[in-house]
Amino acid sequence: MLRCFAAVEVPAPSVRRALEGAQQGLQRAFGPRSPVKWVPAHQFHFTLKFFGEIPVPRTDDAASVLRQVAAGFAPFTLEAVGLGAFPSPARPSVLWAGLGQGRAELVDLAARVEAGMTVAGFPREPRPFKPHLTLGRIREGTVASPAVTQALQAQVSYGSWRVERLVLMKSELLPAGPKYTIMVAAPLILQQK
Repeated sequence: MLRCFAAVEVPAPSVRRALEGAQQGLQRAFGPRSPVKWVPAHQFHFTLKFFGEIPVPRTDDAASVLRQVAAGFAPFTLEAVGLGAFPSPARPSVLWAGLGQGRAELVDLAARVEAGMTVAGFPREPRPFKPHLTLGRIREGTVASPAVTQALQAQVSYGSWRVERLVLMKSELLPAGPKYTIMVAAPLILQQK
């Protein structure tokens, strides 16, 4: 069994650095005893479909769907904008960056991935897709200080990049945090008119 998800990466070094800056600002807001486990910049991504644990042969089915979806989708520009928290800024469990330009395209892409995976026999995600890039996860029961909730109001742009592929990632849960490995990369190849 492999723990997997389909995603769009953040390959642009300038965007990664800007998002690391956002993490540092949030870290300062939390103070020296931060309850946050930060996502390393090289692992920044937008999850389109989380599979959980699936049998190894089913990864081929997932890869096939990703290739089909990617072949029918044109590359597009995606911009990371703003910060937020799930379930709320006052009681955060996940800190995230949101989207500006390209949000509609990413939502459409995720819907196509979900539809294709459902046809291939993967369970449908019951919750609506909420595009976000996870910056950090917080210990349960944490109540955010006013400094944290204020930091989460930032609506600045962290930069943009060209989305040119979908990836199927393997996720290994390790004591130091999850390790993500690209299993398949499916290029977006539809030509724009």
